[in-house]
Amino acid sequence: MQRSFFINNDVVGIAKSLIGASLYSKVDGTLTGGIIIETEAYCESCDLAMQKHLVRRPSSVDVLKSQGGIAYIYSVYGYHSMFNIVTNESGYADSVLVRAIKPTVGLDTMRERRGIKTPTRSLCTGPAKLSQALGLTPALNGISILDKTTVWIEGNASPVCHENIISSPRIGIDYAQHDAKLPWRFVMKH
Repeated sequence: MQRSFFINNDVVGIAKSLIGASLYSKVDGTLTGGIIIETEAYCESCDLAMQKHLVRRPSSVDVLKSQGGIAYIYSVYGYHSMFNIVTNESGYADSVLVRAIKPTVGLDTMRERRGIKTPTRSLCTGPAKLSQALGLTPALNGISILDKTTVWIEGNASPVCHENIISSPRIGIDYAQHDAKLPWRFVMKH
């Protein structure tokens, strides 16, 4: 996908448009990836969740305020990595959290990285599982997702119809008060 897609100022539209696109990683020489089936949007200017995130993680500000098209990867609970894509022009802290993919490439490697023999359908259902399966860690924070070398997204030749995407409130951000109810989580219908 081109940088122009990621520098758009409509992070909610980007999050929805990523449903059905493919996310790939090539870590330690192995290709893994799948179809994006769940995302969440975060917008600095109108979202208390992102505003509080920036206060809690001041070291993240530089990466999040970069020009769209780079990876923002951070750890929660000291162990789980969260893979986000920075969006918008420089100076804005907007991003899309990729919450889940339907695995299609490198299944054995993904199972090995997860340390389990889980069924394919639950291999990458959740942002921490997804990051672990794809080998995405904070060491990759700030890398471009545009050069197709380490982590990248390829658009879907047949975009998913809006009727096949469910919109709902985001998960785990009760601290964001009324913004926790924004319907900025997108999930592909099965």
